Amino acid sequence: MGLFSNNKKLCPICGEPTPRLFPTKVEDMPICKECADKVDLPSGALDNMSFADFEQYIAYFDGNQALRNIFTEDYRYSFGFFSNDILLDTHNRLFRIRPYEASFVMEASNLKAFRIMEDNAPLFESANGILKCYKSDVPKRINEMAPLISQYMMQRKQYEMAEQMERMAEQIRESTGRDEPNSSIHHSRPNIEVPVPFQHFRVELKFEHPYWEEISMEQDGPSMNQNDPRIGDYLRDYEEMVDKLHTLAWNLIQLMYPGATEDYQNGRNEAMTGSTQTAPIVQTAPAVDAVEEIKKYKGLLDAGIITEDEFAAKKRQLLGI
Repeated sequence: MGLFSNNKKLCPICGEPTPRLFPTKVEDMPICKECADKVDLPSGALDNMSFADFEQYIAYFDGNQALRNIFTEDYRYSFGFFSNDILLDTHNRLFRIRPYEASFVMEASNLKAFRIMEDNAPLFESANGILKCYKSDVPKRINEMAPLISQYMMQRKQYEMAEQMERMAEQIRESTGRDEPNSSIHHSRPNIEVPVPFQHFRVELKFEHPYWEEISMEQDGPSMNQNDPRIGDYLRDYEEMVDKLHTLAWNLIQLMYPGATEDYQNGRNEAMTGSTQTAPIVQTAPAVDAVEEIKKYKGLLDAGIITEDEFAAKKRQLLGI
């Protein structure tokens, strides 16, 4: 008989034939592919189920088909390839945490809490009818790298000038036919490692659900180009990511508490502007040290660390215009 026998074992759930190779098993009993496709559980949960538990699970999953039938995605936050997504049906107040159709659809009441972190620092957090927003110190910490980057850029410019002079000298020797010893001084190419302020964004969801208690999903934070580090580029990428996460947090809090409001715990991030209606910004007189700040950013412009547009935008911000 063996592997190629027609006598397949039958699924103890539905009676259909089970796969010969690598079948999904419950209490060491193989189940058919159709029943296996209904497994939408946290990692390792199936291993701890008895056969009776799995029968109850299948009944619950089949009952969830009514919600799967009406689920209409109108918002998605993707964490990248080969990862979970968060999908919302805001009209029906439903959501999914898996990107395929044969996965659980949960109701708003199943979502009990969430928070979004930068490594271990909170960025957004749900409360009772409130979205708590925390000001990040990432912009401050990356700006503190400006002197190090400025020094590196100057060293790189000097290295490139020295390399150019050596190439010109070599061309002169070749054109004149002089066989003179190369007296140029070897210059080592400068290197730099700019440490990023954090590694990952992490989204944590907590549920009130028979089979899901919580899930955590990670997304890499922005990276710094170590060959040509530019603070402006890093902050632009960072602010774009935070703005998208803010939109996710706002949609989740509205799913849980329609009409919820925001509470800024320690000031507002400049990046948090894209997802909600905010009050007009009241312009104030520039701070006393605005001139010194402008000089600092002018130095970054001259060193090639930031662009002319970035300098102009920062100048307007510091002057309050």
